[in-house]
Amino acid sequence: MENSNNGTKYVSIILFSLVVIAFVIFYTMVGKATNNIDDLESEKQQNEEQQSSYAEQASGLEESKSSLENLVSSLNSELSVINKKISDIEKQIEDKNKEIEDTKAELDEAKVMEQKQYDDMKLRIRFMYEMGNQSYFEILFSGDSIADSINKAEYVKEIVSYDRKMMEKYKETKKLIADKEQAYTKEQQDLVELKNQVKEQQDLIAQKINDTNKSIQAYSDDIAKAEAAALEYEKKVEANRQAIDDESRRIEESKILEQVSRERASKEQASREQASREESIKNAQGNIDESETTSKPDNDTPIYTPEGNDLDMLAALIECEAGDQSYYGMLCVGAVVMNRINSSSFPDTLYEVLYQPYQFTPVTVSGRFALVLARGANETCYKAAREVLEQGNIVGSWLFFRMNDGSRQGEVIGDHVFY
Repeated sequence: MENSNNGTKYVSIILFSLVVIAFVIFYTMVGKATNNIDDLESEKQQNEEQQSSYAEQASGLEESKSSLENLVSSLNSELSVINKKISDIEKQIEDKNKEIEDTKAELDEAKVMEQKQYDDMKLRIRFMYEMGNQSYFEILFSGDSIADSINKAEYVKEIVSYDRKMMEKYKETKKLIADKEQAYTKEQQDLVELKNQVKEQQDLIAQKINDTNKSIQAYSDDIAKAEAAALEYEKKVEANRQAIDDESRRIEESKILEQVSRERASKEQASREQASREESIKNAQGNIDESETTSKPDNDTPIYTPEGNDLDMLAALIECEAGDQSYYGMLCVGAVVMNRINSSSFPDTLYEVLYQPYQFTPVTVSGRFALVLARGANETCYKAAREVLEQGNIVGSWLFFRMNDGSRQGEVIGDHVFY
């Protein structure tokens, strides 16, 4: 009996030492992992600062670009006004050219009339000169009476006066037309000069628009570069966040697995000690009813009672995590959830288990779980959820699973490894 007790103590000491060693190793690893998370957090903060800097730069460039676009819009409006003004001036020049052409025609006609009048007048003067004063008097006094002679004299006088008046009139008309032609020509020159001035404004504004558009393009290129840089840092931040989540999840898993390991070791130790005590009592007392000394089987695993929309949530999670896996793979995912509920290392409700940080990505990260829950999971996933939740078909004792990339030891089922 003494040897048996010594053996039990010896085993207890060894188990305790192993637990202590495991505990020290675990917390050393946790400390390193914590440092790793700190490094990732620091890197993430730096990337966030860079992302924010480039985002602010892009925003500032966007404002400058917007101001230039407003300037181009204003210049285009101004250019439209100038284009209309040029169009009006060109119309005025066209009208003035027509007026000048009409005036030239009038002037040419007046010159012809003037020349004709002048020629007629010369003929009459030459006729009277060639006839001489005697012939002139003969005409005046060749009438039948004095009255007839007076009438002829008046007629000659009126002809001479008419010639003189017509000559003066055509001279005045000629001068008026010439003045009009000169004025029209001056107006035309002024209009051409005005058009040239407005054309210079048009060219200047067009150049401003062209230069501004080039600046806008340059800003657009800079904005694109800044946005691309911001996007790269955003990806880095997301990668940092994912790495932090993965590391935090790994630490949390390690803590839980360590706790489960300690609990199992403690239960095994207690079971061995109980068995040792029972063996000692049996040896000391002799024949005792075996039914009284044999320990009863451990059957203290609690039975979970579903509540609320647990079935909907479990079916939605199964679709998100194993919707493309075999039916058995779906049952395995459901088993992990139920094992967590029944473990002292996790919350004791399905809702709390699903929404634990760093555990189920579709629930706490991507948001896909909420979408599937809102529309309802497919019937196969509901069937698996019912079998696990209502019928208690727990196909394994795992507490965790992940996509199988070869980095984790465990039981590989489909695309997942369970452990």
